[in-house]
Amino acid sequence: MEILDTGEMIETLGLPYMRELSTFGALSDEVITDILCNGVIRRLAKGEFITRVDEVVGEFQVVLRGKMAYYKRFEGHDVLTRHFCQGQQVGFDEMIGMTAQNGTDVALEDTILLDISTEHFFSLHVNYPADFGLLMINLARELAREIEILEDVIGRGTGWSGENNH
Repeated sequence: MEILDTGEMIETLGLPYMRELSTFGALSDEVITDILCNGVIRRLAKGEFITRVDEVVGEFQVVLRGKMAYYKRFEGHDVLTRHFCQGQQVGFDEMIGMTAQNGTDVALEDTILLDISTEHFFSLHVNYPADFGLLMINLARELAREIEILEDVIGRGTGWSGENNH
């Protein structure tokens, strides 16, 4: 894992690219720049992983580029539960729910992540209330999409078919 220079990343990827990411949609350039400059940008090579078992979550990540897999720890086994692509957040549900993370994030390809700490998240609320509202809508929309995917998985797992059950 390598920590990347924020200024270099802004120059390389550009603010127009950042605005296209679902987490940053409709945010001002000033707020996107603040988020990037006050976060930590890291590169994970394909196959690198971060294991966090029973850790209290103090940040969440946004996938700036690449793809991650999340393996949840269940009864001593790691089970693939989700994939995260560019623009999506990783760990926001645990941070906002104040639950301990219990799993492993694995880079499925070379991936660039942005860490946003709980302290910085709160400072966005204080310093940029309008943009913070937009950020919360973006994050809530992504959580709603995750719930929809999980509901589909549960529905298929029950063997229910509209043709057989009324």
